[in-house]
Amino acid sequence: MEITGLDKIRKISDNTDLEPVVTGLEMIKTEEESINITGLDSIRPVIESDLPKMSSFAVELIRLVDCARELDTECRQFGAENHRYTFNPVIPLSQVRDFESRHHIRLPQGYVDFLTQVGNGGAGPDYGIYSLERTELEAYYDHKNAFCRYTEAKEQPDYYTLSYSIDNMEPMVNGCLTPARWEEWYAQLNRSKESDYDEMYKQAYNGLLQIIDSGCCTGYMLVCHGELSGEMVFFSHELECPQPTSQTFEDFVLTHFKGVIDKFKRQ
Repeated sequence: MEITGLDKIRKISDNTDLEPVVTGLEMIKTEEESINITGLDSIRPVIESDLPKMSSFAVELIRLVDCARELDTECRQFGAENHRYTFNPVIPLSQVRDFESRHHIRLPQGYVDFLTQVGNGGAGPDYGIYSLERTELEAYYDHKNAFCRYTEAKEQPDYYTLSYSIDNMEPMVNGCLTPARWEEWYAQLNRSKESDYDEMYKQAYNGLLQIIDSGCCTGYMLVCHGELSGEMVFFSHELECPQPTSQTFEDFVLTHFKGVIDKFKRQ
């Protein structure tokens, strides 16, 4: 069997929805015991412009992490021994959309770019960035399930089908959040009736996803609902007032690695 034109076929990443356009196969003909295939040279060559371009954030993050790895060879930066400046394999966009559909949430584009173009978790501030699976199975359980006292959903086996965002409930983490307002909410929470406690508690975590573990019951959460959507917030599991960073996910991660690089260049 003779096949021509295969030199023009280029492997396409599984992380895209592109398929090669094949024409000319109607010219296949058989000749006795052999098959002669012609026309494959008309397969459209795939050029770089056909492929989804990596975002400038993804390109810059990979560059910075490579640089940080070269400088911090012994992983002396806090948390670096955990992620070692490496990323997990990326995941397809379809997996991200499935996550969003099941939890009635829309992930900020920068975080989507990270998962699909850089890695499904790995190098990041502190102990690194969670994979989407860890965010779903661990962070959700910790923050929306285990801390609730009375909800019927507590510890139910299908907790990971529950929504991360409640559209008809105003997020506590918004532009009006102040320590005083948080303390007022916290005092009301402690005075609340059993039937109201969980609903008030859900307000504190409405639209938040923990994606970074900082240790000692603290971490960084990504705001995915409301006016601060896309920003990072420092949060304590002891229900202290969240501290917005005023940085998007992209800026927060890039700033971290720029700081790591500056630190080890000075040493």
